[in-house]
Amino acid sequence: MRNPFRPARPLIADLGGGRSAPGLGGVASTDAVRAVARAHDATPAQVRIAWTLSRGPHVLAIPGTGNPDHLVENLAAGSLRLSDEELASLEA
Repeated sequence: MRNPFRPARPLIADLGGGRSAPGLGGVASTDAVRAVARAHDATPAQVRIAWTLSRGPHVLAIPGTGNPDHLVENLAAGSLRLSDEELASLEA
């Protein structure tokens, strides 16, 4: 039985097993995410978390991980600031 409280569509897609928020169509193409990640010396996952957090103070990112290294990366994503141009490229 489908859980009515979980979105039918995944939350952040493209890079292996992620999910994509309903109505957002995901966060741009993999190429755009990777380009922004390279510019910040960050991982694509960090860029996606930073993009999620940029949606406003009412939005939370709740990434899951079983890997301590990924936990450190996820926490570091909170200090990643994306420019208006980068946000636009991710939303294109």
